[in-house]
Amino acid sequence: MSTFEIPLATRERQALAADPRRSAWVSANAGSGKTFVLARRVIRLLLAGTAPSRILCLTFTKAAASEMATRVFETLGSWIALTDEALARELEAIEGRRPDARGLARARHLFAVALETPGGLKIQTIHAFCEAILHQFPLEANVAGHFQVLDDRQAADLLAGARSRVLALAEREPESPLGRALVHLVSELPDKTVEAALADLIARRDTLRRWLRDAGSLDAALVQLTRAFGLSEGETLARLDAALREEVSISPQEALAYAEALASGGSRDNERAERLRMAARLAGSRPDEWWEVWHRVFLNKDLAPTKALATKKVEENFPQVVERLFAEQERLLALLERRRIAYALAGTEAALRLADAMLDIYEREKTRRGLMDFEDLIVRTASLLSRADAALWVQYKLDQGLDHILVDEAQDTSPHQWRVVQALAEEFFAGASANERIRTLFAVGDEKQSIYSFQGAVPAYFADMRRYFERRAKDAEAAFERVELTLSFRSRPDVLSAVDTVFEAPDMHAGLSQEAGAPIHEAVRRNDPGMVEIWPPEEPVEQEVPDDWTAPVDRIGADSPMLRLADRLARSVRSWWKSGEAAPGDVLVLVRKRGPFVDALTRALKREGVPVAGSDRLVLNQHIAVEDLLALGRFLLLPEDDLSLACLLKSPLLGLDDDALFRLARPDGASLRSGTLWQSLRRQADSDPAFERARERIETWRARADFMPPFEFFSRLLGADGGRRAFRARLGSEVDDVLDEFLAVTLAFEQTGVPGLEGFLAWFAAAPTEVKRELNAARGVVRIMTVHGAKGLEAPLVVLVDGGAAPVSAHHDPVFIERAMPGNLGEVTGLVWNPVKAERSPWHGERLDALRQAAADEYRRLLYVAMTRARDRLIVCGWMPARGQSEECWHALVARALEPGARDGEAGDGGPCRIWQRPGTTAPAPLLARGTEAAEEGSSPPAPAWLFAPVAAPERPRRLRPSEAFDEMEAKEGAEPVPATDRLAEARAAPDFALERGRHLHRLLQLLPELPPAERRAAGGRYLAHALSPLFAARAEQLLNEALGVLEHPGFAAVFSADARAEVPLAGTLRLADGSAYEVSGQIDRLRVDEDAVWILDFKTDRRVPEGPHEIGEAYVVQLAVYRRLLADIWPGRAVRAALVYTAGPKLVELPGEAMDAAVAALAPA
Repeated sequence: MSTFEIPLATRERQALAADPRRSAWVSANAGSGKTFVLARRVIRLLLAGTAPSRILCLTFTKAAASEMATRVFETLGSWIALTDEALARELEAIEGRRPDARGLARARHLFAVALETPGGLKIQTIHAFCEAILHQFPLEANVAGHFQVLDDRQAADLLAGARSRVLALAEREPESPLGRALVHLVSELPDKTVEAALADLIARRDTLRRWLRDAGSLDAALVQLTRAFGLSEGETLARLDAALREEVSISPQEALAYAEALASGGSRDNERAERLRMAARLAGSRPDEWWEVWHRVFLNKDLAPTKALATKKVEENFPQVVERLFAEQERLLALLERRRIAYALAGTEAALRLADAMLDIYEREKTRRGLMDFEDLIVRTASLLSRADAALWVQYKLDQGLDHILVDEAQDTSPHQWRVVQALAEEFFAGASANERIRTLFAVGDEKQSIYSFQGAVPAYFADMRRYFERRAKDAEAAFERVELTLSFRSRPDVLSAVDTVFEAPDMHAGLSQEAGAPIHEAVRRNDPGMVEIWPPEEPVEQEVPDDWTAPVDRIGADSPMLRLADRLARSVRSWWKSGEAAPGDVLVLVRKRGPFVDALTRALKREGVPVAGSDRLVLNQHIAVEDLLALGRFLLLPEDDLSLACLLKSPLLGLDDDALFRLARPDGASLRSGTLWQSLRRQADSDPAFERARERIETWRARADFMPPFEFFSRLLGADGGRRAFRARLGSEVDDVLDEFLAVTLAFEQTGVPGLEGFLAWFAAAPTEVKRELNAARGVVRIMTVHGAKGLEAPLVVLVDGGAAPVSAHHDPVFIERAMPGNLGEVTGLVWNPVKAERSPWHGERLDALRQAAADEYRRLLYVAMTRARDRLIVCGWMPARGQSEECWHALVARALEPGARDGEAGDGGPCRIWQRPGTTAPAPLLARGTEAAEEGSSPPAPAWLFAPVAAPERPRRLRPSEAFDEMEAKEGAEPVPATDRLAEARAAPDFALERGRHLHRLLQLLPELPPAERRAAGGRYLAHALSPLFAARAEQLLNEALGVLEHPGFAAVFSADARAEVPLAGTLRLADGSAYEVSGQIDRLRVDEDAVWILDFKTDRRVPEGPHEIGEAYVVQLAVYRRLLADIWPGRAVRAALVYTAGPKLVELPGEAMDAAVAALAPA
């Protein structure tokens, strides 16, 4: 790759965005280095003297927070080892000025400061921040101080329980409001639609709760909604239905007269005349039949107005009749529109009553258990920061700790999350707070990459919030800058030029952002060639429908265009790998949604021998390995379950084939089998070795299942029993992730209640368990992800796969549509049921058109995100569905835009494609780095046998406690006898007080040095009064004087200074000259580290004080010698000195280095 230089204009924009003295709002194109600017701003804030605890950086994901923290700490950590000149150059590049010696010293200390600051550098997701705030202010927020955050599965379990209770109550009391609501929904909607309606309301529970709280009650909210649509409270669905059938503006006599007038016209006039006569006969007696005839005079079968109610001849001869007919048509249309609104409101009321009751139970259960979900964290924090009775206090406390707020991925921040940011930053631009010290807000994002509307993100909020904070800063006379970063450090010019070409047309860049005009991208790698390939879509092949009635109706045929594309892609990746053009790890495959194609491509890549990471999302309940494990569990609970046993027998755990299973099911070819499949297996086990092995394993598992909890049972099955190896042999190494997650789920279940197998199976089956896999760290394997999952990632070669379907369809319409409501405390959002098309009002049609347009805009933003993931090469491919490719799908949009400048080419598998490059661009270089080996021909060799042999336990060093090291020496041949001055002599004479004395003297010498000298006596007295045994209370003064005598001794001042540390744990491996080793763990009474020496002190409370080192017991020498050897490895080049402090003196006795070296050498085995 060519070298490049960052243009001056870009460097200036980056410096402006990172300026710690001003707030900034940054619009950053894809790949323009927003994470770099974020990290650079944090570093400049630290260099400017901002304490780490006063900086808050809010990210969208944990991965983004981790990446940003890593960048900051790697930069700060690297400064420690740089020379002064190198560090000065780096700081000059960051701050634009040459640092002085003080600045260099401060920069070197920033890494330690950031690590050791209480609370640390706050780089976290907004949910993590809100959780910390609520834990800090539980009383003000009215939450349990010990609350825990629900995960998705726990929340689903609670909601499922609440739904079951409400539906059961409604069924028991059909005449109650809940019962009538359920009857209405069930009578009007299919079961799945009822479930979808309730699920949609529960997903929008925060919006619903805010609306109901503002209105005061559910009934008041429904009255508001009714009035908002222009209906009176009396205009119910039943009354409007009656009005359609009973209220008429044309009497039967008039209808007959009008029929006579129409009869003079043509055939259509006569048809209408006959309907008028029939309606006149039915009027007043049979209203339902009358309505069916009457409305067809004026409306078509879809209840839309008939354009012509009479022919021209009738209009000319009977103008008054035609006018009266059109007036009746208008009356019916107006009444039908009101009736449609009433119908939607009736469905809304029924669903809201059930959902409100469910949420009441859900909220009460969370409160009872001290739980909060992720939405609660945001809502409760926003409410806390905006409450009049608590906000000032919370803001005051937070003001003491926050001066700078940084928001990452601002375009994906939802309105509720913006409420939190607004509340936090409110004081930054208010009154004296704006002038006393510099306080800034920084946000970075890109409207073109706003693709998380399903999580509440609103693209327009990025510009709205910018205008809001820009106005607040202007009012406060604070610096606020708008910065645009357009230079891409990721993609090559050909890729970016293709992006610009695709989004050049007005209908393509509409909805990308609030800014007018098409996006413009610049590449820093101006001279590096890139390439965009457009493969023709795989088309369906007409096939005869097979006569085999046993074939699955939903099986995807081998000639399916989707499977053919998967095979073609797999062959291409294999070809790139063999030729050295690209490695598997260079390839990122992007899809719109997960589906059969992901599994098909994974299988195809494996057949070609290409390593692949699999999907970035796994639903455990749907994976075949988990289904096999669940089948085992079901059979163990109920041996009569033939289907579960059959699944188990064919699974990798037992490995029987269809023929063996048939012999079990039909022994001796009989048409019927007596007894269960398990009984048949037991009977035939004596004559068939395979059946005998299966029976023995099953009997073993049955015996365990009675007393083992799920985690222990399945972990042993997958481990010691070889289950994991069996699954891996059949399904590949990626099954390890599935099995690991399954075991994690079993362990999580055991923490929720009684860990029984039956309870686990029921709990696991109640809701899908999705596993999110982080593939951004995948190395050397092809990654297959959705565009949403790939946000923030990049790859040298990106393959964009499109299924050819239309971007928007009626199937994606929401069950409930939002409507702005003039609430009592400001604008709130109401929810209105979206009925079937025939029952929708014009309001529904207008709102759905707007929602579909918003979905189409987001579809194009997804395309933008997908195309800008590519660094060097982009491939756009897809397949054509049976009904044909949509003109608005990704493939069609890209192909249509790039076709004028494209040329014929050859894809990786040798198939045809169209290649797009800028004019004059040369062929791109291979993506593989020089020296990387391509794939070898043929399949991989079989794994060696030793790979599966049990690994012998490594020989670990012997354990050694330093205080017992002398005992180790004594056990060896040739060791010296124990000295006469035994350290336990006094303890044997007066064991009780000797032990109390030693323990409390050590504790006093640990705690008192931390206090000012004037406070030590009083603190020591309080400690002894509380901790000393009443039997020895009379000796408290003696103990305190002895401890203070040591601390006040002038010769000990250095070791008891603030730089020294007490009770320092130490662990390591002591390696001796002969190669032997000991694992050592101990604790040093006092440690002081100077620039040229390290001091180890061990306190001794013996009554007898030795004259010098020659009288020190060997055990003491060995103990300190071991400490000395370990610390010498930690601080090489510094002298490590050891001494004993005898409190009875007080006296310090330093041990000679030669004696300690000899003591360590004596530890070697004889």
